[in-house]
Amino acid sequence: MDRDKNGIFTVIDALGGARAGLGIMLRRCVCEIRSYRLSPPATRAERCGADNEYEPIISAIICTYNRPEKLLSAAASLKNQTLSREKYEIIVVNNGDELSDETKTGLGGVKIISEPEPGLSIARNSGAEAARGAYLTYIDDDAEAEPEMLEAVYNAFESHSGAGIIGGQIWLPEPRHELVLKGRGDLWSEFRIGGNKYREVSRQYEFPFGANFSVRHSALDRAGGFDLSYGRTGGDYAGGEETALCFKALELGYKIGLEPRSIVWHHVDKSRFTKEHIRRTITAGIMTTGKLYSDGYSPSAWDIGYARERVSIAERELKKLRRRGADELEIFYKECERDAFCRLAEKLECEE
Repeated sequence: MDRDKNGIFTVIDALGGARAGLGIMLRRCVCEIRSYRLSPPATRAERCGADNEYEPIISAIICTYNRPEKLLSAAASLKNQTLSREKYEIIVVNNGDELSDETKTGLGGVKIISEPEPGLSIARNSGAEAARGAYLTYIDDDAEAEPEMLEAVYNAFESHSGAGIIGGQIWLPEPRHELVLKGRGDLWSEFRIGGNKYREVSRQYEFPFGANFSVRHSALDRAGGFDLSYGRTGGDYAGGEETALCFKALELGYKIGLEPRSIVWHHVDKSRFTKEHIRRTITAGIMTTGKLYSDGYSPSAWDIGYARERVSIAERELKKLRRRGADELEIFYKECERDAFCRLAEKLECEE
């Protein structure tokens, strides 16, 4: 699969091994300390690593924030699955305003829990706390699952006992908005998997996205849940909690798989098709990757030298784009990348 998250991860593997050293080891120690701090309470810790103590079902979890109409569509798609209804439950974690009676009625047959503390990672952990399934499948509240989605996830976990995390495809509906540059649907959480067979991945730019993200319950327990220092809160553009969990899962000895038969459609709100969204998403992706390195998750040395190098590379690429009369939108994307690396370099300078 060829995919470039925010145009910044294609060189990660080449740089990672050569630039890792004592600093990486220290950052990983910090990461380990964090995992103990975020460990679940004792009532859940007893279940760590023991799948047979869970009921043999999937828990499909939707974390929602003030989008009742989209939420109802997402829940309806999960109710309409080819997987036997006895094998899965649906959980809605409400992280926004109180759901209306009409919405609650529309969610009939769905377990609804409220998480008053804002934050997507907090909501996801709360969903896991309430879940009875051996496998947890998260989809966004603005996504709709294809009917075979949960069956594909279930079969993938059952067939691959070493898998801790399994990601699926996230498709944007056609026609594409004019601001979606070719190959850059990732800025609206698109995730396409090449081929039609399950495969394992281990590199950051291949890790799955959260709109179609499944994790073995025991693996999430062992990892201490989603890291609360990552993830979106309200309408901000933070992220990285799934990526941090993928790194942690690999450290714990689990495999990460991609299942192309697991598909959701991502119905992005029209308000997100703006240049401001592009700028903020690219910036968030670069800043988050810098944080993943600083926190000891990523082995790729996203230090101040690398940030400055990427600024220089972006400047040279911008000159080439302008000389050949490239499209204004393509230039804008590259300017956003340059500015984001400038910001990362400035942040790292202040921390020295």
